[in-house]
Amino acid sequence: MRIVPAELDHLDRLAPMFVHYRELYGAMPQQAESKQYLAERIKKHEAIILLAFEADKLLGFCLVYPSFSSVSLRPIWILNDLYVIEGERRKKVAKQLLQAIAEQARANNVLRLRVSISANNVIAQRLYESAKFIEDQRFRNYILLL
Repeated sequence: MRIVPAELDHLDRLAPMFVHYRELYGAMPQQAESKQYLAERIKKHEAIILLAFEADKLLGFCLVYPSFSSVSLRPIWILNDLYVIEGERRKKVAKQLLQAIAEQARANNVLRLRVSISANNVIAQRLYESAKFIEDQRFRNYILLL
């Protein structure tokens, strides 16, 4: 398996997977808009998107948004999306994507890699814990829906 950064050349294969991922969370397909969204993130360097391939088959992706910590004067990264296609989930693809993004974060002096998951998503909890993520006991997260 190889992990590579997404480039514009990957969009025709990444976009349908991204659309399917979004649909799992109740979003409308919006194929053209989804592809354009990914293209903009790549062109503007607004996200880090890693792709997992086995031979020429795309198995999954992770999408990370850079942010910053004013207190530490260092970057933080937000792991927003992680997806592996059905039938490939027992091959440790997600774990390898997490390891690859963690390596990139360390190389870029990132303070922390943050992820939010549903409180009832036990499978994701196990995955992140096995990748050395720890549950934040210090801060509560609040959101304002706009």
